[in-house]
Amino acid sequence: MDAIRVRFGVPLLPVLRCVLAIMSLMAFPAASPAQLIIGQYEDEAPLRSWNTFGLATASSLGRGETQLAHADDCSAAIANPALLTSLPKFMVSLNGSYSYASLYRYSIVNTGVLVTEKNPAIGLNALDFGGISFSSKGWAFALTAALIESYDRPAASARADFQGLPYYEISFGQTGYLRNFNLAVARAFGRSFQAGIGFNLVRGTLHREVFDRDFSEDITISHLVDQHFSGFYLNAGVLVRLTGRLDLACVVRTPYDKKTEGQSRLRYQAPRGGTDIAIEAASDDGYRQPWAAGLGVRCAVSENFRITGDMVYFLWSQYRAEFFGESERRDFRDTFKAGAGGEHSLRLRLFGRDAAIPLRLGISYDRQPMREPNSAYLNFTFGTGIRWRMVVFDIGALGGRESGSGHSLKILRVAASLGIRL
Repeated sequence: MDAIRVRFGVPLLPVLRCVLAIMSLMAFPAASPAQLIIGQYEDEAPLRSWNTFGLATASSLGRGETQLAHADDCSAAIANPALLTSLPKFMVSLNGSYSYASLYRYSIVNTGVLVTEKNPAIGLNALDFGGISFSSKGWAFALTAALIESYDRPAASARADFQGLPYYEISFGQTGYLRNFNLAVARAFGRSFQAGIGFNLVRGTLHREVFDRDFSEDITISHLVDQHFSGFYLNAGVLVRLTGRLDLACVVRTPYDKKTEGQSRLRYQAPRGGTDIAIEAASDDGYRQPWAAGLGVRCAVSENFRITGDMVYFLWSQYRAEFFGESERRDFRDTFKAGAGGEHSLRLRLFGRDAAIPLRLGISYDRQPMREPNSAYLNFTFGTGIRWRMVVFDIGALGGRESGSGHSLKILRVAASLGIRL
Protein backbone atom coordinates (compact mmCIF):
# COMPACT_ATOMS: atom_id res chain seq x y z
CA MET A 1 0.00 0.00 0.00
CA ASP A 2 1.36 3.44 -0.89
CA ALA A 3 2.28 5.81 1.91
CA ILE A 4 -0.54 8.16 2.81
CA ARG A 5 -0.11 11.41 4.70
CA VAL A 6 -2.51 13.81 6.39
CA ARG A 7 -2.99 17.14 4.69
CA PHE A 8 -2.96 19.03 8.01
CA GLY A 9 0.12 19.29 10.26
CA VAL A 10 0.47 17.68 13.68
CA PRO A 11 -0.03 20.97 15.63
CA LEU A 12 -3.55 21.17 14.18
CA LEU A 13 -4.63 17.70 15.29
CA PRO A 14 -7.58 19.00 17.35
CA VAL A 15 -8.86 20.80 14.25
CA LEU A 16 -8.29 17.67 12.22
CA ARG A 17 -10.38 15.62 14.62
CA CYS A 18 -13.27 18.02 14.25
CA VAL A 19 -12.99 18.05 10.47
CA LEU A 20 -12.91 14.27 10.29
CA ALA A 21 -15.90 13.95 12.60
CA ILE A 22 -17.84 16.35 10.38
CA MET A 23 -16.81 14.39 7.28
CA SER A 24 -17.96 11.17 8.89
CA LEU A 25 -21.32 12.75 9.65
CA MET A 26 -21.58 14.00 6.07
CA ALA A 27 -20.88 10.47 4.86
CA PHE A 28 -23.94 9.29 6.76
CA PRO A 29 -26.96 9.10 4.43
CA ALA A 30 -28.46 12.55 4.75
CA ALA A 31 -29.34 15.38 2.45
CA SER A 32 -26.34 17.36 1.24
CA PRO A 33 -26.73 20.51 -0.87
CA ALA A 34 -23.43 19.95 -2.69
CA GLN A 35 -22.06 16.54 -3.64
CA LEU A 36 -18.44 15.89 -4.48
CA ILE A 37 -17.91 14.58 -8.02
CA ILE A 38 -15.24 11.92 -7.73
CA GLY A 39 -15.17 10.67 -11.33
CA GLN A 40 -14.36 7.10 -12.31
CA TYR A 41 -14.25 5.64 -8.81
CA GLU A 42 -17.52 6.55 -7.19
CA ASP A 43 -18.26 4.16 -4.32
CA GLU A 44 -20.37 1.83 -6.49
CA ALA A 45 -18.00 1.88 -9.49
CA PRO A 46 -16.51 -1.41 -10.71
CA LEU A 47 -12.76 -1.74 -10.50
CA ARG A 48 -10.91 -1.04 -13.81
CA SER A 49 -13.87 0.14 -15.90
CA TRP A 50 -17.54 1.08 -15.76
CA ASN A 51 -18.11 -0.66 -19.11
CA THR A 52 -18.94 -4.26 -18.21
CA PHE A 53 -20.43 -6.52 -20.86
CA GLY A 54 -20.00 -10.24 -20.32
CA LEU A 55 -16.60 -11.48 -19.15
CA ALA A 56 -13.47 -11.70 -21.28
CA THR A 57 -11.92 -15.09 -20.51
CA ALA A 58 -8.32 -15.88 -21.49
CA SER A 59 -8.85 -16.48 -25.21
CA SER A 60 -11.04 -13.43 -25.86
CA LEU A 61 -8.80 -11.32 -23.61
CA GLY A 62 -5.84 -12.06 -25.88
CA ARG A 63 -7.83 -10.95 -28.96
CA GLY A 64 -8.47 -7.42 -27.70
CA GLU A 65 -11.35 -8.52 -25.43
CA THR A 66 -13.42 -9.47 -28.50
CA GLN A 67 -16.13 -12.01 -27.69
CA LEU A 68 -19.27 -11.21 -29.71
CA ALA A 69 -18.64 -13.06 -33.00
CA HIS A 70 -16.32 -15.88 -31.96
CA ALA A 71 -16.27 -18.13 -28.88
CA ASP A 72 -13.88 -20.72 -27.48
CA ASP A 73 -15.75 -21.52 -24.26
CA CYS A 74 -19.03 -21.24 -22.34
CA SER A 75 -18.53 -17.54 -21.53
CA ALA A 76 -20.40 -16.92 -24.81
CA ALA A 77 -23.58 -17.34 -22.75
CA ILE A 78 -23.20 -13.90 -21.15
CA ALA A 79 -21.69 -12.14 -24.20
CA ASN A 80 -23.56 -13.57 -27.20
CA PRO A 81 -25.57 -16.73 -26.41
CA ALA A 82 -26.06 -17.40 -30.14
CA LEU A 83 -22.44 -18.61 -30.24
CA LEU A 84 -23.28 -21.59 -28.02
CA THR A 85 -24.33 -23.58 -31.10
CA SER A 86 -20.76 -23.21 -32.44
CA LEU A 87 -19.21 -24.93 -29.42
CA PRO A 88 -18.57 -28.68 -29.14
CA LYS A 89 -21.51 -30.87 -28.13
CA PHE A 90 -20.41 -30.85 -24.51
CA MET A 91 -18.01 -28.44 -22.80
CA VAL A 92 -16.95 -27.47 -19.29
CA SER A 93 -15.05 -24.19 -18.83
CA LEU A 94 -13.19 -22.56 -15.93
CA ASN A 95 -11.35 -19.23 -15.84
CA GLY A 96 -9.13 -17.63 -13.23
CA SER A 97 -7.57 -14.18 -13.30
CA TYR A 98 -5.36 -11.64 -11.61
CA SER A 99 -6.46 -8.00 -11.90
CA TYR A 100 -4.48 -4.90 -10.99
CA ALA A 101 -5.65 -1.30 -11.03
CA SER A 102 -4.23 2.00 -9.85
CA LEU A 103 -6.61 4.66 -8.58
CA TYR A 104 -6.26 8.30 -7.60
CA ARG A 105 -9.47 9.78 -6.17
CA TYR A 106 -11.98 7.61 -4.28
CA SER A 107 -14.02 7.85 -1.06
CA ILE A 108 -11.99 9.90 1.49
CA VAL A 109 -8.70 9.39 -0.40
CA ASN A 110 -7.50 12.45 -2.35
CA THR A 111 -10.85 14.13 -1.78
CA GLY A 112 -9.99 16.21 1.29
CA VAL A 113 -8.26 14.68 4.30
CA LEU A 114 -6.10 11.82 3.05
CA VAL A 115 -3.75 12.49 0.15
CA THR A 116 -1.28 10.15 -1.53
CA GLU A 117 2.17 10.80 -2.93
CA LYS A 118 1.45 8.43 -5.83
CA ASN A 119 -1.53 6.49 -7.13
CA PRO A 120 -2.74 3.79 -4.69
CA ALA A 121 -3.10 0.37 -6.32
CA ILE A 122 -4.78 -2.94 -5.64
CA GLY A 123 -4.34 -6.46 -7.01
CA LEU A 124 -6.96 -9.21 -6.84
CA ASN A 125 -6.97 -12.94 -7.60
CA ALA A 126 -10.24 -14.63 -8.51
CA LEU A 127 -11.78 -17.77 -9.94
CA ASP A 128 -14.11 -15.60 -11.97
CA PHE A 129 -15.92 -17.97 -14.33
CA GLY A 130 -17.30 -21.48 -14.50
CA GLY A 131 -19.81 -23.00 -16.86
CA ILE A 132 -21.15 -25.99 -18.72
CA SER A 133 -22.75 -26.17 -22.16
CA PHE A 134 -24.22 -28.90 -24.34
CA SER A 135 -26.02 -29.09 -27.68
CA SER A 136 -28.32 -31.46 -29.52
CA LYS A 137 -30.28 -31.32 -32.80
CA GLY A 138 -29.52 -27.65 -33.46
CA TRP A 139 -30.26 -26.52 -29.90
CA ALA A 140 -27.66 -25.47 -27.33
CA PHE A 141 -27.91 -24.78 -23.60
CA ALA A 142 -25.54 -23.33 -21.00
CA LEU A 143 -25.43 -22.74 -17.27
CA THR A 144 -22.72 -20.35 -16.08
CA ALA A 145 -21.57 -18.28 -13.10
CA ALA A 146 -19.25 -15.28 -13.42
CA LEU A 147 -17.71 -12.66 -11.17
CA ILE A 148 -18.40 -9.67 -13.39
CA GLU A 149 -17.60 -6.71 -11.09
CA SER A 150 -15.38 -5.99 -8.11
CA TYR A 151 -15.85 -3.00 -5.79
CA ASP A 152 -12.63 -3.42 -3.80
CA ARG A 153 -10.48 -0.36 -3.13
CA PRO A 154 -6.90 0.02 -1.88
CA ALA A 155 -6.96 0.18 1.90
CA ALA A 156 -5.83 3.57 3.25
CA SER A 157 -4.69 4.78 6.65
CA ALA A 158 -2.77 7.63 8.27
CA ARG A 159 -1.37 7.88 11.80
CA ALA A 160 0.20 10.62 13.89
CA ASP A 161 2.61 9.81 16.75
CA PHE A 162 3.57 11.94 19.72
CA GLN A 163 6.72 11.12 21.71
CA GLY A 164 6.86 7.67 20.16
CA LEU A 165 3.25 6.76 20.98
CA PRO A 166 0.25 6.68 18.61
CA TYR A 167 -1.80 9.84 18.97
CA TYR A 168 -4.33 9.77 16.14
CA GLU A 169 -5.30 7.40 13.31
CA ILE A 170 -7.81 7.27 10.48
CA SER A 171 -8.38 4.24 8.25
CA PHE A 172 -10.56 3.29 5.28
CA GLY A 173 -11.46 -0.01 3.66
CA GLN A 174 -13.91 -1.23 1.03
CA THR A 175 -14.61 -4.64 -0.47
CA GLY A 176 -17.38 -5.96 -2.68
CA TYR A 177 -18.36 -7.97 -5.74
CA LEU A 178 -21.17 -8.72 -8.17
CA ARG A 179 -21.81 -12.26 -9.45
CA ASN A 180 -23.85 -13.17 -12.51
CA PHE A 181 -25.75 -16.45 -12.85
CA ASN A 182 -26.84 -17.18 -16.41
CA LEU A 183 -29.09 -19.77 -18.05
CA ALA A 184 -28.93 -19.52 -21.83
CA VAL A 185 -30.50 -21.29 -24.79
CA ALA A 186 -29.59 -20.98 -28.47
CA ARG A 187 -30.79 -22.35 -31.78
CA ALA A 188 -29.09 -22.77 -35.16
CA PHE A 189 -31.29 -22.17 -38.23
CA GLY A 190 -29.39 -23.87 -40.99
CA ARG A 191 -25.73 -22.97 -41.53
CA SER A 192 -26.13 -19.22 -41.83
CA PHE A 193 -28.13 -18.01 -38.82
CA GLN A 194 -27.88 -18.55 -35.05
CA ALA A 195 -29.86 -16.90 -32.25
CA GLY A 196 -29.79 -17.12 -28.48
CA ILE A 197 -31.14 -15.62 -25.28
CA GLY A 198 -29.86 -15.58 -21.70
CA PHE A 199 -31.64 -15.17 -18.36
CA ASN A 200 -29.42 -13.51 -15.77
CA LEU A 201 -29.57 -13.13 -12.00
CA VAL A 202 -27.06 -10.87 -10.28
CA ARG A 203 -26.14 -11.01 -6.60
CA GLY A 204 -23.48 -9.10 -4.70
CA THR A 205 -22.35 -7.16 -1.68
CA LEU A 206 -20.39 -4.06 -0.74
CA HIS A 207 -18.84 -3.33 2.65
CA ARG A 208 -17.23 0.02 3.48
CA GLU A 209 -15.74 1.16 6.78
CA VAL A 210 -14.10 4.32 8.11
CA PHE A 211 -12.49 4.46 11.57
CA ASP A 212 -11.43 7.73 13.21
CA ARG A 213 -9.43 7.10 16.43
CA ASP A 214 -8.09 9.57 19.00
CA PHE A 215 -5.78 7.50 21.22
CA SER A 216 -5.04 10.33 23.66
CA GLU A 217 -8.73 10.77 24.53
CA ASP A 218 -9.68 7.14 23.82
CA ILE A 219 -12.37 8.22 21.36
CA THR A 220 -13.42 6.27 18.28
CA ILE A 221 -15.81 7.41 15.56
CA SER A 222 -16.72 4.66 13.10
CA HIS A 223 -18.96 4.48 10.06
CA LEU A 224 -19.89 1.10 8.57
CA VAL A 225 -21.98 0.63 5.43
CA ASP A 226 -23.21 -2.73 4.10
CA GLN A 227 -25.13 -3.14 0.85
CA HIS A 228 -26.62 -6.27 -0.72
CA PHE A 229 -27.39 -6.23 -4.44
CA SER A 230 -29.85 -8.20 -6.54
CA GLY A 231 -31.27 -7.89 -10.03
CA PHE A 232 -32.47 -9.62 -13.17
CA TYR A 233 -31.92 -8.89 -16.86
CA LEU A 234 -31.98 -10.51 -20.28
CA ASN A 235 -29.24 -10.70 -22.87
CA ALA A 236 -29.69 -11.86 -26.45
CA GLY A 237 -27.73 -12.14 -29.66
CA VAL A 238 -27.68 -13.34 -33.23
CA LEU A 239 -24.90 -14.46 -35.56
CA VAL A 240 -25.28 -14.20 -39.33
CA ARG A 241 -22.86 -15.98 -41.66
CA LEU A 242 -22.65 -13.50 -44.55
CA THR A 243 -20.13 -15.56 -46.52
CA GLY A 244 -18.04 -18.63 -45.90
CA ARG A 245 -15.39 -16.40 -44.31
CA LEU A 246 -17.32 -13.51 -42.77
CA ASP A 247 -19.66 -13.57 -39.73
CA LEU A 248 -21.60 -10.65 -38.26
CA ALA A 249 -23.00 -10.60 -34.70
CA CYS A 250 -25.49 -8.33 -32.96
CA VAL A 251 -26.14 -8.39 -29.20
CA VAL A 252 -28.28 -6.52 -26.69
CA ARG A 253 -28.62 -6.36 -22.91
CA THR A 254 -31.77 -5.01 -21.30
CA PRO A 255 -31.63 -2.25 -18.67
CA TYR A 256 -32.31 -3.36 -15.12
CA ASP A 257 -32.46 -2.18 -11.53
CA LYS A 258 -29.63 -3.38 -9.32
CA LYS A 259 -31.75 -3.37 -6.17
CA THR A 260 -29.98 -2.56 -2.94
CA GLU A 261 -30.69 -3.40 0.68
CA GLY A 262 -28.47 -1.08 2.71
CA GLN A 263 -27.54 -0.72 6.35
CA SER A 264 -25.50 2.07 7.90
CA ARG A 265 -24.09 2.38 11.41
CA LEU A 266 -22.44 5.57 12.67
CA ARG A 267 -20.97 5.12 16.14
CA TYR A 268 -19.24 7.39 18.69
CA GLN A 269 -17.41 5.62 21.51
CA ALA A 270 -15.69 7.29 24.48
CA PRO A 271 -15.19 4.59 27.16
CA ARG A 272 -13.59 6.99 29.66
CA GLY A 273 -16.74 9.07 29.75
CA GLY A 274 -19.04 6.10 29.52
CA THR A 275 -20.37 7.29 26.15
CA ASP A 276 -21.46 4.94 23.37
CA ILE A 277 -23.80 6.47 20.79
CA ALA A 278 -24.88 4.57 17.67
CA ILE A 279 -27.03 5.90 14.83
CA GLU A 280 -28.37 3.17 12.56
CA ALA A 281 -30.29 3.35 9.31
CA ALA A 282 -31.66 0.92 6.74
CA SER A 283 -32.92 1.65 3.26
CA ASP A 284 -34.01 -0.10 0.06
CA ASP A 285 -32.44 1.74 -2.85
CA GLY A 286 -31.03 0.86 -6.26
CA TYR A 287 -28.81 1.60 -9.21
CA ARG A 288 -30.46 1.83 -12.63
CA GLN A 289 -28.11 -0.06 -14.96
CA PRO A 290 -28.22 1.10 -18.59
CA TRP A 291 -29.24 -0.58 -21.80
CA ALA A 292 -26.28 -1.79 -23.89
CA ALA A 293 -25.92 -3.16 -27.41
CA GLY A 294 -23.05 -4.21 -29.61
CA LEU A 295 -21.81 -5.43 -32.97
CA GLY A 296 -19.15 -8.03 -33.63
CA VAL A 297 -17.39 -9.31 -36.72
CA ARG A 298 -15.26 -12.35 -37.47
CA CYS A 299 -13.27 -12.76 -40.67
CA ALA A 300 -11.46 -16.00 -41.48
CA VAL A 301 -8.61 -14.68 -43.61
CA SER A 302 -7.28 -18.22 -44.07
CA GLU A 303 -7.72 -21.63 -42.49
CA ASN A 304 -5.27 -20.72 -39.71
CA PHE A 305 -5.75 -16.96 -39.34
CA ARG A 306 -8.80 -14.97 -38.24
CA ILE A 307 -9.55 -11.36 -37.33
CA THR A 308 -12.23 -10.34 -34.82
CA GLY A 309 -13.69 -6.98 -33.84
CA ASP A 310 -16.27 -5.76 -31.30
CA MET A 311 -17.94 -2.50 -30.40
CA VAL A 312 -20.41 -2.14 -27.52
CA TYR A 313 -22.45 1.02 -26.88
CA PHE A 314 -23.62 1.87 -23.35
CA LEU A 315 -26.51 4.26 -22.65
CA TRP A 316 -24.92 5.65 -19.49
CA SER A 317 -26.93 8.88 -19.68
CA GLN A 318 -29.83 6.81 -18.28
CA TYR A 319 -27.83 5.63 -15.24
CA ARG A 320 -29.34 6.51 -11.87
CA ALA A 321 -27.93 5.98 -8.38
CA GLU A 322 -29.83 6.20 -5.10
CA PHE A 323 -28.10 5.88 -1.73
CA PHE A 324 -30.20 5.76 1.46
CA GLY A 325 -33.06 7.66 -0.12
CA GLU A 326 -30.90 10.32 -1.76
CA SER A 327 -30.32 10.62 -5.51
CA GLU A 328 -26.59 10.75 -6.15
CA ARG A 329 -25.31 13.06 -8.87
CA ARG A 330 -23.75 11.10 -11.74
CA ASP A 331 -23.17 13.36 -14.74
CA PHE A 332 -22.65 10.55 -17.25
CA ARG A 333 -22.68 10.49 -21.05
CA ASP A 334 -23.35 7.63 -23.43
CA THR A 335 -20.13 5.91 -24.37
CA PHE A 336 -18.59 2.86 -26.03
CA LYS A 337 -15.91 0.22 -25.81
CA ALA A 338 -14.24 -1.18 -28.95
CA GLY A 339 -11.64 -3.85 -29.59
CA ALA A 340 -9.95 -5.75 -32.38
CA GLY A 341 -7.64 -8.71 -32.51
CA GLY A 342 -6.04 -11.37 -34.61
CA GLU A 343 -5.37 -15.07 -34.04
CA HIS A 344 -3.00 -17.35 -35.92
CA SER A 345 -3.05 -21.12 -35.21
CA LEU A 346 0.09 -23.21 -35.49
CA ARG A 347 -0.71 -26.83 -36.40
CA LEU A 348 1.47 -29.67 -35.08
CA ARG A 349 1.49 -33.25 -33.89
CA LEU A 350 1.78 -33.88 -30.15
CA PHE A 351 2.19 -37.46 -28.90
CA GLY A 352 0.82 -38.71 -32.18
CA ARG A 353 -2.27 -36.47 -32.05
CA ASP A 354 -3.18 -33.28 -33.90
CA ALA A 355 -2.77 -30.14 -31.81
CA ALA A 356 -3.01 -26.38 -32.34
CA ILE A 357 -1.25 -23.48 -30.64
CA PRO A 358 -3.05 -20.14 -31.13
CA LEU A 359 -1.03 -16.90 -31.10
CA ARG A 360 -3.14 -13.81 -30.34
CA LEU A 361 -2.67 -10.03 -30.38
CA GLY A 362 -5.21 -7.30 -29.84
CA ILE A 363 -6.04 -3.72 -28.90
CA SER A 364 -9.04 -2.14 -27.19
CA TYR A 365 -10.26 1.38 -26.45
CA ASP A 366 -12.47 1.88 -23.40
CA ARG A 367 -13.99 5.35 -22.96
CA GLN A 368 -15.39 5.98 -19.49
CA PRO A 369 -18.84 7.58 -19.02
CA MET A 370 -17.90 10.56 -16.83
CA ARG A 371 -18.04 13.95 -18.51
CA GLU A 372 -15.36 15.27 -16.20
CA PRO A 373 -12.64 14.20 -16.49
CA ASN A 374 -12.83 13.06 -20.12
CA SER A 375 -11.15 9.73 -19.41
CA ALA A 376 -10.41 6.62 -21.51
CA TYR A 377 -8.17 3.54 -21.44
CA LEU A 378 -6.05 2.29 -24.32
CA ASN A 379 -5.24 -1.40 -23.83
CA PHE A 380 -2.91 -3.84 -25.58
CA THR A 381 -3.45 -7.58 -25.30
CA PHE A 382 -1.77 -10.85 -26.20
CA GLY A 383 -2.29 -14.54 -25.53
CA THR A 384 -1.63 -18.11 -26.49
CA GLY A 385 -2.74 -21.61 -25.52
CA ILE A 386 -3.03 -25.18 -26.75
CA ARG A 387 -5.79 -27.40 -28.12
CA TRP A 388 -5.04 -31.06 -27.82
CA ARG A 389 -7.56 -33.90 -27.85
CA MET A 390 -10.31 -32.99 -25.34
CA VAL A 391 -8.31 -30.28 -23.57
CA VAL A 392 -8.34 -26.55 -24.28
CA PHE A 393 -5.95 -24.37 -22.29
CA ASP A 394 -5.53 -20.61 -22.84
CA ILE A 395 -3.69 -17.72 -21.25
CA GLY A 396 -4.20 -14.05 -22.03
CA ALA A 397 -3.03 -10.70 -20.73
CA LEU A 398 -4.12 -7.07 -20.98
CA GLY A 399 -2.17 -3.96 -20.05
CA GLY A 400 -3.56 -0.46 -20.34
CA ARG A 401 -3.09 3.16 -19.39
CA GLU A 402 -5.70 5.85 -18.82
CA SER A 403 -5.58 9.32 -20.34
CA GLY A 404 -7.67 12.39 -19.65
CA SER A 405 -7.58 12.60 -15.86
CA GLY A 406 -3.95 13.67 -15.68
CA HIS A 407 -3.06 10.78 -13.38
CA SER A 408 -2.17 8.08 -15.97
CA LEU A 409 -3.96 5.28 -14.14
CA LYS A 410 -2.76 1.80 -15.07
CA ILE A 411 -4.61 -1.51 -15.35
CA LEU A 412 -3.49 -5.09 -15.84
CA ARG A 413 -5.38 -8.33 -16.22
CA VAL A 414 -3.95 -11.81 -16.67
CA ALA A 415 -6.28 -14.77 -17.19
CA ALA A 416 -5.94 -18.52 -17.61
CA SER A 417 -8.75 -20.83 -18.67
CA LEU A 418 -9.22 -24.57 -18.92
CA GLY A 419 -11.84 -26.33 -21.01
CA ILE A 420 -12.86 -29.96 -21.46
CA ARG A 421 -14.74 -30.67 -24.66
CA LEU A 422 -16.43 -33.77 -26.05
